[in-house]
Amino acid sequence: MTAGHAQDTRESPATVRKATIAAAAGNTIETFDYGVYGYLTTILASRFFPEQTPGTALLSTLAVFGVAFVVRPLGSVLFGAMGDRLGRRAALVLTLALIAGSTAAIGVLPTAHTAGVLAPVLLVLCRLLQGLATGGEYSTAVTYVAEHSTTRRGALTSRVQIGSILGLVLAATLVLLLGSLLGDGAMAAWGWRLAFLAALPMGVIGLVVRLTLDETPEFQQIQQQAAVERAPLRETFTHHREALLVVFGLAAIQQVGYYVVFSYVQTYLIRLGHSTDRATLATLLALIVAMVVVACVGPWSDRVGRRPILVAACAALVVFAYPLFALLSATGNLAVVILVCAVMAIGPAAYTAVAPAAYTEAVPARVRATTFAIGYNLAAAALGGPALYVSGLLINLTHDRRAPAYFLMAGALISLLAALAVKRAPDGRAAGAGTEGGPAGRPPESGRIAAESGPPA
Repeated sequence: MTAGHAQDTRESPATVRKATIAAAAGNTIETFDYGVYGYLTTILASRFFPEQTPGTALLSTLAVFGVAFVVRPLGSVLFGAMGDRLGRRAALVLTLALIAGSTAAIGVLPTAHTAGVLAPVLLVLCRLLQGLATGGEYSTAVTYVAEHSTTRRGALTSRVQIGSILGLVLAATLVLLLGSLLGDGAMAAWGWRLAFLAALPMGVIGLVVRLTLDETPEFQQIQQQAAVERAPLRETFTHHREALLVVFGLAAIQQVGYYVVFSYVQTYLIRLGHSTDRATLATLLALIVAMVVVACVGPWSDRVGRRPILVAACAALVVFAYPLFALLSATGNLAVVILVCAVMAIGPAAYTAVAPAAYTEAVPARVRATTFAIGYNLAAAALGGPALYVSGLLINLTHDRRAPAYFLMAGALISLLAALAVKRAPDGRAAGAGTEGGPAGRPPESGRIAAESGPPA
């Protein structure tokens, strides 16, 4: 049995399972926040921007959604460096506490009717705090899980991605449930607050779990070798710029696809004349389909490699995005809408099932948290944050209801180029992690995804 195909015996199944659950919990809360905000944009527009016309108020609300992404690169620098210098666990605890607290705070904000211009200012402040924490949450969580395994990274990191989608499922379910129980009037008056306040108990549970975690085996090994990188930011921009660009490119369609397909489409359907309940139901069922796809494709990538799946998902989005939006905009039949939304979810879901493992395999462990976080969050700031606003703006500018498809296709093309740039391992498999002190004893390989084995032999 070769070193590259050795059995992964770093951690017991119970330890790996605990690490995966703890990492996924924070991502669930992170996307729960973004999902709730996205699904309640029409209500938030009336609460925080009542003096503007409905269309302008909606765009203002979507712009506030994007504000959180502006500070995500700063959060990636702060928490990424913390993860590489002090350990992954410390960053995981702090990011989760900040996300849960700032999300719950939105639920108690005064509206423009009582606080005037102060209301949207406070909303922006909460979104800035959320964005700062989010800049380190996803990348650190994925890194934490990936460093508990060398042969099952696709399977394990995809579970973190399931946690991210689960956050949107919970958000859509809660919004749908509250709307059904309270009615439109009560939901617009005060029911929306309950959705944001739900982040508080979720955050407490997640923190309890994360506080019991140990550091990852890979980071412990770096500490034992006295090889902790003291200046990870400088090291990233000095020696790992190519890896940074690869992560940015790979993240493009994950950002665009995630927010357009799983968040904006709900607002899009309402704009087309569907009720909020119908639009949320279609989005919810699409998210359930996405969870199933991620659960299947992530482990599969450990066998067939990352790159073939990444390339296929991008190509499918380029080809089918426009026809799907055309069909969605042309039908009022709920069954057809649900079917189109479900089909539209397959491409982004397959891609995001594989992308987390690809990110962690793109850089060596000593600067993994920093390089991953910065590359990913630069893409989030440039493409993910503006996704909802740009999608709505494209329709306003072109008067073409299918225009959001162009943005989706552009993101897919960027990631397609990045996926094609990923180097193959000598055995033809997708890249795996060449990390310091890894089981194969290989030195780090910066700037490309290094060769890792497939499943245990």
